Amino acid sequence: MYVEKTMAEKIRLKPVSKTRTGFTAPLRYPAFVVLWLSEALSLIGDRLIIVALLTLIYERTQSPGIVGVVMLLKALPPLVLGSLAGVFVDRWNRKWVMVASNLIQGLLVLLFPLSDTLPLLFLAFLAMAVVNQFFTPARAATIPGLVPASALLAANSLFSAAIVGAMALGPALGGWITESFGANAAFYVDAITFLIPALAVAMLTIPQTSRPPVKRAVKADLSEGLAFIRTRADMLAALSLTSAAFMIMGTVGVLGVVVARESLNVGAGGFGLMMSGMGIGMLIGAVGVSRLAARLNRTRLSTIGVGLAGMAVAALPWMTQLYPALGLMVLAGLGATITQVSTQTTLQSAPEKLRGRVMGVMQMVMGGAMFLAPALAGLLAESAGTKIVLSGVGLIALSISIVVAIRFRNPPSELA
Repeated sequence: MYVEKTMAEKIRLKPVSKTRTGFTAPLRYPAFVVLWLSEALSLIGDRLIIVALLTLIYERTQSPGIVGVVMLLKALPPLVLGSLAGVFVDRWNRKWVMVASNLIQGLLVLLFPLSDTLPLLFLAFLAMAVVNQFFTPARAATIPGLVPASALLAANSLFSAAIVGAMALGPALGGWITESFGANAAFYVDAITFLIPALAVAMLTIPQTSRPPVKRAVKADLSEGLAFIRTRADMLAALSLTSAAFMIMGTVGVLGVVVARESLNVGAGGFGLMMSGMGIGMLIGAVGVSRLAARLNRTRLSTIGVGLAGMAVAALPWMTQLYPALGLMVLAGLGATITQVSTQTTLQSAPEKLRGRVMGVMQMVMGGAMFLAPALAGLLAESAGTKIVLSGVGLIALSISIVVAIRFRNPPSELA
């Protein structure tokens, strides 16, 4: 192993107090704290720019369809590039991948105020989404080197909590800045949320195994990563459960508004409350998963999470009152987050030299579930109805959790 030396060599990986476990345990490791806080800032900026960009495009076009194209541009890169990006994350220095990714995205944001045409806006936004496909697996593959194994699940929980916080704060902040100062001001603020994390991560000391110069084809590296996953039943289970969790979240995001209007008769305000309920559940899951992990192995924990989310979504379209529906949305968010944190921790147990590729495959699975599930759900709901589609998605997820639970009813010790 080697430790790359930087100007901020004083930021060590050593804990600042006695060993302990729990949700806050990773906060004792300064390098992790810097990465976590910088990523939280970047996530807020990511949500902020969505509001500003969608507002700007709708004002120019008055077309919901063109607005939908923007979200498609965000969804496609994980599906197309997820596993391939992981190959390069394993070849390159992950710290500088994160730094370069943030810098490039920050510079791309600065193109938005200069873009007079929609194609240029779309191209810049697509480029940001592509670059982010390198950042995300690099960050996920780096976390296990910043905290001990006993604190890894809690570290992922903290990142999940940051995502929930960004989902709550980013859009509100983006809307306020756009309304008060204009979309260009929001773009400048968003650029800062990328440039500051780039500087912060550049100052860190991050361990990574030294590798000889790469002399083989990209396809060979990709095949090696996929072959490793195929030999590990726990990895396959984690990917299956991840796809189920994100399938649920994507489908609810599309059809939840239909349930709010047609089954609950509450309109846009009620749908907003439902999505807030899911956010509350996600936050509870992020905070509570560490405690649950002390009693259950990760695979069993993630099967429970998918099972809860599946049952909640299967029952959701049959509700006729808002408060029971809110309760189910809380349960869905809780189950999805428990699953996401647990499965990511399992996938991070891959050997360090393969970790980027494994996390890249996870990105591809997540992107596919978030992109394909909503698209298919919307199309099927036109013919089969929202109730059938939502219940079907919930039952499919529940079935996946049952199959994995049966397969791992006597889990090997490394999954505990």
